[in-house]
Amino acid sequence: MPTFEVDGRLARWERTGTLRGRPLFVLAHGAGAPMTSPFMEHVADGLVEREVCVVRLQFPYMEEIVASGRRRGPDPAARLLATWRAMLDVASRWRGRGAIAIGGKSMGGRYASLLAAAGRAPEARACVYFGFPLHPAGKPELGKRRAAHLGAVPVPQLFVQGTKDALARQGALRAALAKVPDARVVWVKGGDHSLATSRREPFAGSDAWLDEAALFLREHC
Repeated sequence: MPTFEVDGRLARWERTGTLRGRPLFVLAHGAGAPMTSPFMEHVADGLVEREVCVVRLQFPYMEEIVASGRRRGPDPAARLLATWRAMLDVASRWRGRGAIAIGGKSMGGRYASLLAAAGRAPEARACVYFGFPLHPAGKPELGKRRAAHLGAVPVPQLFVQGTKDALARQGALRAALAKVPDARVVWVKGGDHSLATSRREPFAGSDAWLDEAALFLREHC
């Protein structure tokens, strides 16, 4: 899989599906699992089946975890954002002037939104988040602070959220997005932070929200 460097550390990406005539969606992983996790692979494969080209991005700290087998926390915010920006530089070179969408699972999506809100992702035409981490578990009152930048994201945003997500209570997310233009939520009934409604079958019912995500991407890209 191709790599690039950020602050002297390796980041990795993998493209799935053909690019010709299709939206390009750059998808970053969450804080605790790599871009090859079952969730990331399921989303990538599902969107490719729905005529979206997907690029999965792996941050440097996760690359080190995979290589060493030793756990560690995420990179500093500045490096996460720099990695996102470097990935878009790579994607833009072979995408040309075609549309790009950005987003990710949990933390990966949050940093995509921060990049877009800061005006550092002018290529992006849309953002899609799977399990946006609005607040720490049990502290929905902190959601307002984490959502403060969302109104500055200059493109349409889609939030795919489980109704039982401990990191984004429904009331807190609705309140946070009340004044955010072009923001839409797809609620996954009974879904947790990974959108799973069943431990035995974590992807049961995923066709419905993958359809919604693909439609959104095709509409805006």
